[in-house]
Amino acid sequence: MYYICIENAIITSILNYEPNVPESVKVVNITDEDYDRLESKTHYFDVVDNTIKSVPSQELENQTISQQNGLEREFLNQTDWKVLRHIREQALGITTSLTQSEYLELERQRQSAAQRIVDIE
Repeated sequence: MYYICIENAIITSILNYEPNVPESVKVVNITDEDYDRLESKTHYFDVVDNTIKSVPSQELENQTISQQNGLEREFLNQTDWKVLRHIREQALGITTSLTQSEYLELERQRQSAAQRIVDIE
């Protein structure tokens, strides 16, 4: 059994023990199964009617896309310095840390990652 604490129409906590709270805090009991649904982020608790509801499929899809976009952006952010270092080394006329073929492969990977980023409408 879990307990959702609601104050001013906002969920303030979800506890696995019965809380001792002021009267201004509404406490709603939910099952272990409901808690698992909330934790999986496929469902949410509607404070208006105190029910567990499914997250709309479009929103779930957007969450998946957003997560994947985050991975692609992380790759781009983590490799920016390699590109900048290579360009600077070339500009300074010194031996580059990456060979030309390594640099081209990195740029191909970055281009591919950038193309996989999807706009969420």
